[in-house]
Amino acid sequence: MRSQDIPRTEAFRGQQIDLGGGARISVLEPLADTSSVAPEGLNDASVVLRLEMGNVSFLLTGDIGMKGEQQLINSGSQIGSTVLKVAHHGSATSSSPQFLQRVRPIVDVISVGVNNRFGHPTDEVLQRLKDDLILRTDANGDITLYTDGSRLWLETQRGRN
Repeated sequence: MRSQDIPRTEAFRGQQIDLGGGARISVLEPLADTSSVAPEGLNDASVVLRLEMGNVSFLLTGDIGMKGEQQLINSGSQIGSTVLKVAHHGSATSSSPQFLQRVRPIVDVISVGVNNRFGHPTDEVLQRLKDDLILRTDANGDITLYTDGSRLWLETQRGRN
């Protein structure tokens, strides 16, 4: 980005972006300054966004782990969402029961490679999500979600629902 002089904006908790048409993005994490975050803590400094349109919302969690999930819970931010982009590709260090209880999604999207060397998503996380509709890029291919603020539609490489 620097070498091509591409403009950028740093995301930090509290930012609001009006997308028009009733859609809005709220930046829930990270805190304003992440420059002092140790390399092993970078996942928990991921950008976390909540996209909202009418009665439908999406929580986009980046690579946060359980520590980052607890930070979100403690922040008092609105995290309840219709759709959860499952954190850290469904690793065992994410999607804690307490976090899922607060988010209460009905659709979970897991971005994960086919036969990845990490074994993601883990059976443990899949068990915690078992009551939701689970969509996985390794099984469903590209996943697209649409909303008018009242209803939610999804399209995968296998078809549209």
